Amino acid sequence: MNTLTKFVVTAVAALNITGAAAQQKNNGNETVKQKMNTDKPEFKVFKSDDNEEITYKGLFSYRDMAKEPSFTWLTQGITDYEPDVAVLDILRKNLRNYRMFIFLGTWCEDSQEMIPELYKVLSKANIDYKNIQVVGLDREKTTLTDTGKELVRKYEISLLPTIVLVDKSGNEKGRITETTTNSVEEDLAEIINDGK
Repeated sequence: MNTLTKFVVTAVAALNITGAAAQQKNNGNETVKQKMNTDKPEFKVFKSDDNEEITYKGLFSYRDMAKEPSFTWLTQGITDYEPDVAVLDILRKNLRNYRMFIFLGTWCEDSQEMIPELYKVLSKANIDYKNIQVVGLDREKTTLTDTGKELVRKYEISLLPTIVLVDKSGNEKGRITETTTNSVEEDLAEIINDGK
């Protein structure tokens, strides 16, 4: 038996954090155009033989991760984190003008710390998840699906987690890589303010 056992997971994403990408020419530059509202996530779950390490690989949603009972880091992190209310107002007013790409490793300690905080911020700021794409990677920073692979290449992902904000024209406005400078909400607000 291999060290990893594959489980194919199919679930409908309540938060619609799934998608597919197609390339489109934009002033001579290749960009990724998102179809954010597909009905089914496209990912596989890899479990070590002892079930100690669980890796989600592909395109999925928060709800998909929340279904995994061993991801106590997710639910506990969301419960424990208290974002800055004043900064949430900035995000509530401005974040809808951006697409967000979240590259994470469910096995990664930095992802396990930052991603619950991010979801708490997005929830408290009433952010619509239709403009958010989550891509799960393994330890080698590879993923499944053509869409996931294209996004990893396009945004040159080498560290996890990486949160990329893109404007409506498809231009990257900034990113948070591996750790925050201040907090998730403050770093996102700084990207937005720098983009104005």
